[in-house]
Amino acid sequence: MQILWYDYETSGRDAAADRPVQLGWQVTDPGMEPVADAESLLVRLPDDVLPSPGAMLVHQILPEVHQREGISEAELANHLEQLIAPRTLVAGYNSRGFDDKFTQHIFYRCLRDPYAWQYADGRGRFDLYPVVLAYFVLAPEAIRWPEDHDGRPRFKLDRIGPLNQLDRGLKRAHDASSDVAVTARLARQLALHDPDLFATCLKRIDKHFVTDQIRADGRSEGLLEVTSFAGWDQGFVRDLWIPFRLSERSNDYVAFDLNYDPQQVMTNLIGLVENHSIDRSELRKQVRALGIHTIRINAQPMLFRRATLEPHTKSRLEAFGRDEVRQNQNLDVWQHIQESPAFKQLYRLAVQVLAETEQALPDDVDFGLYAGNFLSTHDKDLLASLPLMDPESLSQWTQSFDDPRYDTLLFRYRARNFPQSLTQSEWKLWQKTRREKLMGVHSTKTQASRVQDELVAISQRTDLEPHQIEQLEQFVMWLDKQPPV
Repeated sequence: MQILWYDYETSGRDAAADRPVQLGWQVTDPGMEPVADAESLLVRLPDDVLPSPGAMLVHQILPEVHQREGISEAELANHLEQLIAPRTLVAGYNSRGFDDKFTQHIFYRCLRDPYAWQYADGRGRFDLYPVVLAYFVLAPEAIRWPEDHDGRPRFKLDRIGPLNQLDRGLKRAHDASSDVAVTARLARQLALHDPDLFATCLKRIDKHFVTDQIRADGRSEGLLEVTSFAGWDQGFVRDLWIPFRLSERSNDYVAFDLNYDPQQVMTNLIGLVENHSIDRSELRKQVRALGIHTIRINAQPMLFRRATLEPHTKSRLEAFGRDEVRQNQNLDVWQHIQESPAFKQLYRLAVQVLAETEQALPDDVDFGLYAGNFLSTHDKDLLASLPLMDPESLSQWTQSFDDPRYDTLLFRYRARNFPQSLTQSEWKLWQKTRREKLMGVHSTKTQASRVQDELVAISQRTDLEPHQIEQLEQFVMWLDKQPPV
């Protein structure tokens, strides 16, 4: 088993609308010892995507640089396939919430399986960010914690790294190769400080382990979840009673915060279900306000037994208002409900308020990754047989997919990565597609005018450094040279 630590710098924050402009990676052994130095490469944007000037100010890679020196997204997908070999653990910092989504969309747009890299042939994925939160709660002496002026901790990598001297000998922060090296060093420091805690956190990447945890303790004694969603005011933890999953095939379990009175929760749930005028987003907001959450077993949740918390940890959490006596009283009420006919009613109510509405395919196929069905066997076989790096063979491809997304994706893959393979009529069709995307016909997330609006907003800031002003001027000069919409 090897660990591939990776990080993207991107043209923006939306994995469907934006693209990586740099990939950084480092391979280590399971003990986080580097097998080779951290590396990076630049990636150029296709001509239907414009970079965010705000994102550029963060990673400081000028568009003229990544457009001149970068590889295509097709080459990036090919490179990722080689890096993510069998028995590779793909790891990052907040990677589940950011980088992994970009990787899924890269493989989707480049006609690869969007998900197999996460699990097939002994592969897996690991996010260090929730582990860092777990150490802050359970082993805070492991590292030094950056704080804001109000005393609240900050968990940003570019703050943790320098404070703990993890950036020695590296390039500046937000260079992708530096970020992956800092991430691997941080993981090693945590593991050396408390190997048992690190190994315990690592087990949570296995959804079967998490399921066994919930089945063992979720109903009987409840579980403590360490999560950023709990917030600083709660010490980043919440005590949960976890009685059931949403359905037999679902990866989501339903969890009830033990700080909330069960009888009041039941009453308010009935009221929400009977209120037919409430829209879906407001319903979700009110459900969260009742302390009802979902635990996704394949999302590496940091769940721990409440009974095994150390006294010093309990003492720290009491300072955030954790009242174990009150929580256990509420747990007793929930368990009484569990043994009564009201339990079936609770399940029906929870399923109703937490049910996902089926998503229709969007007008723009680039935004359709999570809306469509899983691939049929026929389509998987077709994708596996596509000559993905051979533009001439791709241009002669005549077979059709069952999934309506993929014929369009194939055309866009050729247009973005091998424009020389397009016929004149195909080139005209691509120019029409490009124009619609930059005009925001199907989604404002791709609209070129957003870049201009962002430039105006940034120009009004008073905190810009001289080098940032110069970078913005270079950005504008590059933008003026781009083909018209």
